[in-house]
Amino acid sequence: MLRREIYEECLRYIESYWKEITFYLPKDYKIHIGLPNPFVAPNNRLFKNDQFYWDSYFIILGLVETGRVSLAKGMVDNLVHLYKRFGIIPSRNRFYNLGISQPPFLTSMALEVFRFTKDKEWLKSVARVAESELKNYWMSKRGVVEHLVYRGLSRYCDHYITHLTAEHESGWDMTSRFNERCLNYLPVDLNSCLYKYETDLAKIYKLLGEKPKAKRYLIQAKKRKKAVVELMWNEEKKFFFDFDYKGRKQSDFYSVAGFYPLWAELASKKQARGVVKNNLEIFEYEGGVVNTQKHGLSKEFKQHDYPNGWPNQQWIVIRGLLNYGFKEDAERIAEKWLNLNKRVFLRTGKFWEKYDVVNCDVGKSGRYPTQSGFGWTNAVFVKLVEEFCG
Repeated sequence: MLRREIYEECLRYIESYWKEITFYLPKDYKIHIGLPNPFVAPNNRLFKNDQFYWDSYFIILGLVETGRVSLAKGMVDNLVHLYKRFGIIPSRNRFYNLGISQPPFLTSMALEVFRFTKDKEWLKSVARVAESELKNYWMSKRGVVEHLVYRGLSRYCDHYITHLTAEHESGWDMTSRFNERCLNYLPVDLNSCLYKYETDLAKIYKLLGEKPKAKRYLIQAKKRKKAVVELMWNEEKKFFFDFDYKGRKQSDFYSVAGFYPLWAELASKKQARGVVKNNLEIFEYEGGVVNTQKHGLSKEFKQHDYPNGWPNQQWIVIRGLLNYGFKEDAERIAEKWLNLNKRVFLRTGKFWEKYDVVNCDVGKSGRYPTQSGFGWTNAVFVKLVEEFCG
């Protein structure tokens, strides 16, 4: 068990910082789309007034742990509002982002909030939107944005339909993982998220007494799982890889996306054991988990590659390990990450968007200078302390 008191200075800073990155923009203003409820942005500079889609899930993990359940619920409601208004949950609330989404976490957010509110009517209303998003966006196979492309599995694809902008939709902007051909890949993280949508919806509708719907989503999830395992699981390497459906071959590029089947509980116990025993060491460094393999990277540095580790991905890996009983491994990685955050905080006075987990420093800059703040970093820090410090 880690000791909470060694992180108290960091926790006090984070607690005082929530107000610095909480914004309220009820009406459209210039490039920003108005949202009905206050929300937490990544920081108060480059990303001021921005509520990002996948950031919101990781931020909510921290908000509910610090008693900010109504703020967390409002952020979910903001995403629902965006979907009802535009038929998409955009990557963030800017008008020029209306053709691009981000990795889908709506059901995960809703269930985090529901743990505290127990409001079934609210949960039902969010589930209805998640169903529509799943069917009409992520599983769309006609129109401008074609996501569903092969064997019942989906890809990243925004309205520009270019490899570059599809990579932006992945949230991994940018990475060597897709070899600049993002449209060609069935991503293991996306399809794990969609599997979790299906199992979450089954769970929600069972809770609401709608058994036929619950059964339908379990059947849908089972089909997706079968396709993911057949195309993305590598029995020899004991790891999950993206699948190049255009070339009909599995990628051989190692990234933390391969841990998403553990987070989503898609992997079998045997597969999870193989991932952990054979491959965790590829990713684990002194400061936590690195995003990708060390070799075979682009000549130009990309910020979602080695040596950077990102707060959201630490949580995905750690939660995945816990799901399959690897508590010792999960706690060890959590401690490394918490200590790296603390060490850099004591030196710089700030928390950061991402970190160099190999050299234990602020993360290497990519498309833009590494930002301080930082919404999901603060939230994941709080969540890990709550999870491992009792």
